Amino acid sequence: MPIVTAPPTTQYSLETSAHRFWQGGRDVYYFTLPLETLDGLLPQRVDDDVVRGANRQLTPSHARNIQAYLDEKDDWLLGAMMLGIARDAVDFAPYASEDDEPANPNFGKMGIRTNRINTMRIFDGQHRRRAIQEVLASLESDDRRASKLQTLRNASMTIILYAEDDIKALKQMFADASQTKRIEANTVARFDRRDAFNITAMRIAEESRVFKGRVEMEGTSVSHASENILAINQLVAISKALEVGNRGRVTRERNDEYMLDLDSLYERCSVWTDEFLPAARDEYRGLITGNIANSDIPQLRARTFAYNATFIRILAGCYRSWLLEFGHWQSLADFIGNAAITRGSKSGLLVDAGIVNPSNNTLLFSRRQEVQRAIDYVVAAAKASVGD
Repeated sequence: MPIVTAPPTTQYSLETSAHRFWQGGRDVYYFTLPLETLDGLLPQRVDDDVVRGANRQLTPSHARNIQAYLDEKDDWLLGAMMLGIARDAVDFAPYASEDDEPANPNFGKMGIRTNRINTMRIFDGQHRRRAIQEVLASLESDDRRASKLQTLRNASMTIILYAEDDIKALKQMFADASQTKRIEANTVARFDRRDAFNITAMRIAEESRVFKGRVEMEGTSVSHASENILAINQLVAISKALEVGNRGRVTRERNDEYMLDLDSLYERCSVWTDEFLPAARDEYRGLITGNIANSDIPQLRARTFAYNATFIRILAGCYRSWLLEFGHWQSLADFIGNAAITRGSKSGLLVDAGIVNPSNNTLLFSRRQEVQRAIDYVVAAAKASVGD
């Protein structure tokens, strides 16, 4: 990495302290910028000239979601933006060292030449860039949010600037940067404490008489040999089904409402976990009484669908539908308790519901629409039973 000394008359659009290093055959500059500086540095047409050819098409709704996140949260977190720029657009001068020691070539003053800044391209971070632009503009027009505006203006963001302006190379760099493993659903469920149903599911896993000590935390599903009943992400989905239905969605605004009264949400779910389920099936009652040990679950899983996540989702959907119509659950529990859900039978509740293949005793579907059809069938069959 040769040291380049620029003529003293060179004009810069940006000068800042930076860490220079070498990666993938390119000079890379690592530095931070206040959001206000970032907003003024890049051209306003963030989804046009700055991005054109080097990135996917900007999705306004995604940018708006980030904007709302920045606007609403004080403890927000955004990852680094990655940009490319022509090699000759950047000058770098290491800081002088003390005591006549050799200068460290990796730390110094970086400058982006004014006449070459138009070579800059965002290849990862265009939605964050748009969100920053929009949230600052929105706050500037609201006199009541002056404190929030000042806080964001003073906050900083990490920039990783690659000495690369070839469009094909930037496209490949975007694809390479996207190879990072996506955060799995079970990790989101455990770590995201802004979601009311994550918090509720974690509390169920810690306190429920049926599920305590029987929830998989490290994987997104449960193996046949596992002594767990559900994975934590499955428990989150079931908690949502109990509250808003199998087809329901929880908007950000609705989630904020649930966050205000987490105890009530947990209590509603715990009635299902620790009262309805044990009343409906011996497989759950036995876990509470001690007649069934955790070590028995793998063997029982081979004989009954009671420890199957799809079946438990169906129970959650049936429970909610029944409560909405009748206001109590005992008659539904009685019907479920008398139903045949054993594996290997040519008939039974789940076979009749069309979700189990009688020839090979496997679940045909676990998708939302098939689960909903099974819920509708079970509820209708339970109503007919009560009528009889």
